[in-house]
Amino acid sequence: MIDDKARLIENLTGVRSSKLNYYVELKKRNREIVIQNRRLEIIHQLSRDINIDMSLEMIVQRVYENLPPVIPCDFLGLITLEGSELRLVATQPPLPCKGLVVPRNSVLWETIRKQQEQVYLCVAGDGKLLEELPVQELELKCLILDPLKVKQNIIGMLIIGTREKNVYSQNDLAFSRQLADQLAICVQNRRLYEEVVQAKREWEEAFRARVQMQAQLVQSAKLAAIGEMAAGVAHELNSPMTVIIGNAQMLQRELGPEHPSSQLLKDIVTCGLRCKKIIQNLLTFARQEPPVVTPTDLNEVVERVLSLVKYQINRNGIVICTDLARDLPMVAANGQQLDQVLINLLLNARDALDGVEREEKHIHIRTGVRRGEDGQQQVVVAVKDNGQGIPPENLDRLFDPFFTTKEASRGTGLGLSVSLGIARAHGGTIEVESRPGEGSTFTLVLPLEEDRS
Repeated sequence: MIDDKARLIENLTGVRSSKLNYYVELKKRNREIVIQNRRLEIIHQLSRDINIDMSLEMIVQRVYENLPPVIPCDFLGLITLEGSELRLVATQPPLPCKGLVVPRNSVLWETIRKQQEQVYLCVAGDGKLLEELPVQELELKCLILDPLKVKQNIIGMLIIGTREKNVYSQNDLAFSRQLADQLAICVQNRRLYEEVVQAKREWEEAFRARVQMQAQLVQSAKLAAIGEMAAGVAHELNSPMTVIIGNAQMLQRELGPEHPSSQLLKDIVTCGLRCKKIIQNLLTFARQEPPVVTPTDLNEVVERVLSLVKYQINRNGIVICTDLARDLPMVAANGQQLDQVLINLLLNARDALDGVEREEKHIHIRTGVRRGEDGQQQVVVAVKDNGQGIPPENLDRLFDPFFTTKEASRGTGLGLSVSLGIARAHGGTIEVESRPGEGSTFTLVLPLEEDRS
């Protein structure tokens, strides 16, 4: 009876109702405090978990996984400002619209210009202004658009979307602002990290090219010393060879052609003259003189170079075949530099046959005249081998300085680069055709003198 009276008094005075409202309000506040604490935990956790080497997709995925308990979220998108373009770079759930450039008439650009967050309600027809976002596909009803700011500079935008209507509160907007600030720092740190990595990569490549250049300078010094020594040796040999040839010729005249030793003396003279020619070619190649352009016969260049390197090639079991065009027109060139080009091409062909198991290994040298695509006449020297060929991935790098597939003791990676430079200095080029396992053809192409004027 007393309890009934007490309840009647509480109902009449409103005390019971106020108590209920108090408990409801207290429960609501406690829930908001829990959510707020959880939001702060998420922000701190993201600041710890997100690394600068993580991709933007991984960052968005990590954020998306933590959002549903504290804010309605059925879609999360990250947009970056790259120059004068807004680009959608990452979404959750993953969508094929990644990488899409945002059109200028989009609501997203309006948010960028205002530089402040806003809630966008996707009512009927409004989706046309946000075609770059999956509004219709995911049936989104409400979006938070929050710019990413670093020192008052806009670098992108965070987008949070939900299928619920009119659901985002001021607390949700405050949390979105905190989240956007944290993501802005992550995005900016990642950009700085990428710049540092790129700078480090460029520095390492530059350092490697200083080391390679130093090695090349040492090698060049060695070659210069060898060239000087070879020139000295050639001069020393030239005098005795002159004596040998001269005495043999005198004996030939005294004994006459009918003498039994006549053929032996003829062989001595022939071989002596050949040695003298080799010595003369060696001196010409080793001589350091300013390049002089004169009318040059490429057939003579081929024969001169073969006299220097033929033995090195033949001793490896390689047969040299020549097909030199008759009446080959002269080209305006520096013969010594063309010697260097052809020697490089022949030695490369020899190396391409090293270790190749074939019944017959051969290098074919051909000269001729052709008409280029521009209608100009060209003189060509083609060096073809049936060696191991060149992998397709290496074709574009053949003429890069220091690029080589040879052992360090066999190549510096400068031969083809220097050769191409010489060819271009003469108004020509070097063409390459190759098939792995079948061989390669390097063709020196030079314009005729009348076409260069």
